[in-house]
Amino acid sequence: MSYLPLKVIGCLSILLLSWALPVYAQVFSNDEGAREAVFVTKVMQLDEFIHRFNNDPNSTIRQYYLAHHRKWDKSRAELIRSLFDYSQDWNAAQMDLFIRRATDAHRPDSLRFFQDKWYAEAICSFLYNNEPVEATLILRLRVNLDGTAQWMIAAVKPDFTIFLESTAPVVPLAERKLRFIQPAANDTYFAELDRDLADKRYLPAFFDEGFFRRRHSGRFYQALLNDRIRFVTVKKLRYHYLQVHDWIFTVDNYERDTRNSGWLISSIRPATRAARIDYEKRLLEE
Repeated sequence: MSYLPLKVIGCLSILLLSWALPVYAQVFSNDEGAREAVFVTKVMQLDEFIHRFNNDPNSTIRQYYLAHHRKWDKSRAELIRSLFDYSQDWNAAQMDLFIRRATDAHRPDSLRFFQDKWYAEAICSFLYNNEPVEATLILRLRVNLDGTAQWMIAAVKPDFTIFLESTAPVVPLAERKLRFIQPAANDTYFAELDRDLADKRYLPAFFDEGFFRRRHSGRFYQALLNDRIRFVTVKKLRYHYLQVHDWIFTVDNYERDTRNSGWLISSIRPATRAARIDYEKRLLEE
């Protein structure tokens, strides 16, 4: 099967978002106009990805159109199609099925930030006994009964061996509301984890209840308590979504100077209910 027609369709979808962007000959050079088009169409943050996926009136690109007195006539299907990463080849039939499922007139699927069935996968740099190492943290957003929300560390996948010094750690008591990972922390690649994980008094507040039942959790947590592991930075961030019926998809950040850039869909796969449950278990190392 040739993928050229699909790439053309995808590029056209992106061009449809930017063809009406105002470029005034007296003000902008061609280069400046191109940079503006990239700036407007680039999906800067995950919130904007969600807004475009849902064709939300609050999306930055729609507000830009309205602010410049341009008619907004883009369909939700066009917007979702523009959110795919076109640096890779896609199965055209599979993409169409995914978009039709999300935009079904009788039971459409929208993405919700303050809802379950999605995870952040953060590939992190740590220092373990002062040696640079990597470990992947899986985080989920927890919505509390009072309406507040916070990110929780749900699982850890170290790419190195953590030696156990003693028996599994006893989790100290802490008032969770005193410290928490802000719901907008993903926009800064969880930069405040450096401060959060260094303060041992509130360490339990940052971990999901199920964390301690999972592989690697005891050794990792004990090493944090004993200052043998120190967080450095998040190197890469990926989101896993299971909010579209019968589908799983991932979202990655593509930093490049093109209109098809920013937070984009990096993979899709159809999945039965059993397959989705298995996917979550594998993601969480259960």
